[in-house]
Amino acid sequence: MNPLQRRRKRGVILTHQGFEKLQTAKCQAQSWENLDKRYTLEDLSDRTGLDPDTLMKVFHCQVGVDKQTLNICFRAFNLLLESSDYQLPRTDEVISNQHSIQNLTDWGEAPDISVFLGRTAELTTLKHWILEEHCRLVTLLGMDGMGKTSLSVKLAEQIQDKFEFVIWRSLRNAPPVKDMLADLIKLLSKGQETNLSKTLDGRISQLIHYLKNARCLLILDNLETILQKASGKYHIGYYRQGYEGYSELIRRVVQTLHQSSLVLTSQETPREIRQLIGEELPVRLLQLKGLQIPEVEEIFKPKGAFWGSTGDLHQLIESYAGNPLALNIAFNKIDKLFDGNISEFLNQKTLVFGEISQLLKKYFQRLSDTENIIIEWLANNSQPASLTELRSQISPTIPTPQLLDALESLQERSLVEKNAYLFSVSPMIREYINHQLIQNKISSDIKQQHPSQKHRSITTREKSKLSFNIPALPVVKQQG
Repeated sequence: MNPLQRRRKRGVILTHQGFEKLQTAKCQAQSWENLDKRYTLEDLSDRTGLDPDTLMKVFHCQVGVDKQTLNICFRAFNLLLESSDYQLPRTDEVISNQHSIQNLTDWGEAPDISVFLGRTAELTTLKHWILEEHCRLVTLLGMDGMGKTSLSVKLAEQIQDKFEFVIWRSLRNAPPVKDMLADLIKLLSKGQETNLSKTLDGRISQLIHYLKNARCLLILDNLETILQKASGKYHIGYYRQGYEGYSELIRRVVQTLHQSSLVLTSQETPREIRQLIGEELPVRLLQLKGLQIPEVEEIFKPKGAFWGSTGDLHQLIESYAGNPLALNIAFNKIDKLFDGNISEFLNQKTLVFGEISQLLKKYFQRLSDTENIIIEWLANNSQPASLTELRSQISPTIPTPQLLDALESLQERSLVEKNAYLFSVSPMIREYINHQLIQNKISSDIKQQHPSQKHRSITTREKSKLSFNIPALPVVKQQG
């Protein structure tokens, strides 16, 4: 056979419109007919009568297949294949020229991740969602210290050659949404767009114009900084006053057909994202879980000569719920004060100190009254509790729907753990809460005993005279 003939592209591939049509129908079928479980290649093969290799070619939209194959796929989901749903594959020359295009990357204040270990499974999942499922919105969710920011940068590094534009931005300083849009439009237009709309709606439309005409990867880090802090009433997931425009931006990016992807990192899930996940749209959410023993060994053991049994290491990881930042702080303490002896550190029965206390304090400042009630109740019960038990103990004073929303929010932020149908908190969270309750009890009793000296410091003797219903915790000795 002539080598030129062997390289010639045959058949047709789906256009972006055709792919979206087929993908939407597939998602609807998963919801209506498969109890929201995603179809495997084997499931799709049974439904269409096509072999898995052919189906992979159809959904990857790179290698040509017979038009009849696309007809079969569309009919399997009650769709009509139209001429706008398919096109000829790009020639070798076009593909070669495309690969030679220098993509534009702007990393903003992205952190240095030259040393990045672990999270292999998460990276694989994220790349699949963005490159193969063409998701328009992906959210990385997790507690502070879980590594969301580093993971977002590593993801962008690994897939940047698939995009014409890669832009990474932090929301830590809470930039107004119109300023953020102006920045993005300037970069995507390569400085050519000088007539910026005065309205939010107009600027979002200008941004989406560029998301349609080029494949762009946009990453916005620290979304929680533009969300409201809880202040009594339960309103987690709402935007701060003046930042509601970000909600409209996210909605428009998700609901408009284009070829780009937006990645968000956050400690909390905005309400509109929860709603969009419930729809049959290309939206995904990945909640980062704690590290496991192999990952901890890979990441932290090179830091020092740590020693202890596998049981000790497992207990340490479980105590900090696998949080990489908290574990890093603990390992530094173990190295400096206990010569790497994990068991000796655990014998001190003190998990919360210094930086870890400050880390948790910031987190707890964002809780609503309902969330505080739930988490304090769980912390004061040594055994995990079922939802029925929680409702019987807490729900008389809190409406059940509000209780369920708050419990879901706590679980999303890794403050409450769920195993089967039981809820609990990690030892680190339990110790922090009980310590705060003790301090609040001390302050309250001192104010009652000395109402005219509210700001007088509390003496050690006065502390010793106070009694608590909560078990006392060991005192953290200050070193050095």
